[in-house]
Amino acid sequence: MDKIFFILFLIISFHSQSNEKIEINADQFTYDKENTRIYATGNVEIIDKEFKLYAKKVFVNNESKVLSARENIKIFNSDGSILKADKIVADNTLENALIENNYLYIPRKDNEGKTVYLRLAAKKVERRNKDWERLQYGTFTACELCYNEKTKKYDPPLIQLKAKKIIHDKKKLDVKYYDAYLDVNGKSVFYLPYFSHPSPLVKRKKGFLTPSIFQTHYFGLGADIPYYYPLSNFSDVTVTPKFSQKKNPAVLIQHRKNFRNGEMKNEFSGTIESQTNNQIKEDRKRGHINSEGIFFLNPKNYASYKLQRTTDKNYKNTYKYKYDHILESNIKLESLRGFNYYSLQSYLFQDNRREFDRKQTPRILPRLLLNWSSSPLNNTINYNTDIEFINFYRTEGTETKKFFVNQNFTFPTILNDGTLLKLGAHLNAGLYNVKKYENPVNGRFENNKYKNNFFPQFSVEISKPYFKNSQNIISTFTPKILFVKSTKNAFNRKIPDETNINNFDLDFIDLFNVNRMHGNDRLEQSSRIDYGISYTSTIKDSFNDLTTIQIGQSHQFDRNKYLNKNTGINEKFSDIVGNFTLKPAKAININSYFVIDKDNFSIKTAYSNLLLKQKNYYLSLSNSRYSAVIKEDGENLIDGKNQFSIKYGQKFYDFWNFTLYSTFDKKGKLKLYNYGTKIKYEDECFGMSFSWTRQYTHNPEDPTSNNFIFLFSLKEIMESDL
Repeated sequence: MDKIFFILFLIISFHSQSNEKIEINADQFTYDKENTRIYATGNVEIIDKEFKLYAKKVFVNNESKVLSARENIKIFNSDGSILKADKIVADNTLENALIENNYLYIPRKDNEGKTVYLRLAAKKVERRNKDWERLQYGTFTACELCYNEKTKKYDPPLIQLKAKKIIHDKKKLDVKYYDAYLDVNGKSVFYLPYFSHPSPLVKRKKGFLTPSIFQTHYFGLGADIPYYYPLSNFSDVTVTPKFSQKKNPAVLIQHRKNFRNGEMKNEFSGTIESQTNNQIKEDRKRGHINSEGIFFLNPKNYASYKLQRTTDKNYKNTYKYKYDHILESNIKLESLRGFNYYSLQSYLFQDNRREFDRKQTPRILPRLLLNWSSSPLNNTINYNTDIEFINFYRTEGTETKKFFVNQNFTFPTILNDGTLLKLGAHLNAGLYNVKKYENPVNGRFENNKYKNNFFPQFSVEISKPYFKNSQNIISTFTPKILFVKSTKNAFNRKIPDETNINNFDLDFIDLFNVNRMHGNDRLEQSSRIDYGISYTSTIKDSFNDLTTIQIGQSHQFDRNKYLNKNTGINEKFSDIVGNFTLKPAKAININSYFVIDKDNFSIKTAYSNLLLKQKNYYLSLSNSRYSAVIKEDGENLIDGKNQFSIKYGQKFYDFWNFTLYSTFDKKGKLKLYNYGTKIKYEDECFGMSFSWTRQYTHNPEDPTSNNFIFLFSLKEIMESDL
């Protein structure tokens, strides 16, 4: 969001806020008998905790409450700003003042964290009642001045704004310029008879923001033109019309509001336009809504909601409104009390995936969660109780009501040799009401059936860390084992699977969890042993890990024969899983999460990143690779991917840099996702950027698009996020 900023009110902000007497030093004092008038000359110094004033001559009239300073005036304010002037005449409150030949230096931090100064100068400054300021022949620049050795003078600033008259109205909260010029390198290149921007006292001001220009297959050439309007100190709205060459206008409205005990964000869009989905439907009302908020009822209880809906599955993708495959709407009432948690929830979903039957989308009303936990302590029995009641219903398909209890008891302890031992007992029980269910065990269609399930589990977890100290590095090597004793009822196929367990894909984070499935009532029926090792090396007196390596595997005593192929755990020995982070040099960072096929040791799944970073450039490479999820009959449930993302950034000269980026897939049907570039210039006072992105999607309405954005920024006057 653009911000408008131009500091004027600091020019005479050196008045004392203290009730203490100020200190005045000078070479010579002259005063009348009643001490109503004091005249100080020669190295005059006035010291207050808010400022220090230095001048050659100072006159103070206590009767008329007038302060006058002349010749070589310098004022150092507590905020770091510096004022230089030839003459100042003001009342004792400084609400009314005249300043001649004013030069103000205002400190700020540049992009590299260095202190630089904004420069404001005026032939004459007049202030009235602290609500109005006028500058005659004023100039402003945020640029640093460079000294020219050849001319023995300072070169003019790169960007400078000057005007014959500048009015700062603090009541109307605006700054107005009359007969204004924009100078570039000392030459006036742009004249404005009148120019205005919000007062620096205003945090937000209504107005147009930076537009975005695009070209797509669906729209042709078009533009988004956002307009910002603050409704109050605690709420605002952005309205963004979308105009295009081929289609009717659309509008996006984004509203934000803060409350004393919470906040909410709302987003709405709409248009009337034809829709293409196998056939053309003309003049359809199309749009979406995205609203969410949270409200803290008291320190322990809070309520939240989310509302996400769209008129059709292609709309958000086509209109570039942050497309999601699944839209979720919910309402929650939650409470945190010590280690205990309570929640009442309800969910609605809208599935926009092409292959999904939307009539099968589940609705959840209600869902009740209770969690009671003891304080986690060693050498004592800790407990954790999870209770869930949930009601699934659908337009078509299975409906389930479930009441499930999971009771865990654990006993963690540390043995004398440093071995960590944790014993666990886990009791699981559930009651179900099932409707419209095709039972895969007996092949019958069941409706309105009541069922129950109970299964215990036992676990033993052992780990032993080993440490090695060298001169600069601490190394830690930790082997770890988890044994879980399970029963056949843990995977009860007579009960519907509402946890989407067949989308499970083993990862290292799943090891050493008693329940590594998605839900709580359908677990592995086979007992198993998880085993693995972890290694870290850390620089002493630092939290920077040079190397982290974790690798492990699982052995199931029996096959998980009802899971899809490629889940990683459907055979007795699981796939090998792990992750690592390597920093062989300060400029190199490599990390990866991977799954290795246990049979041929090929890479099955990997999410890898490489970052090379130097002072003036960086290169980022990312790869997401995973195999297809295959059903028992050999059909692909989810297609595999081998996706690469490349990003390169280069800084050249002092203030220029550019970025190149692309994302593509070597395996998928859609090979190229996007590519683009961005070039940017930014110094301490001026900036501009141009970016272009070409994108390809599976959306039949809008398979290709081009986005162009040009941004322009004058620091402290009219800024944009470049």
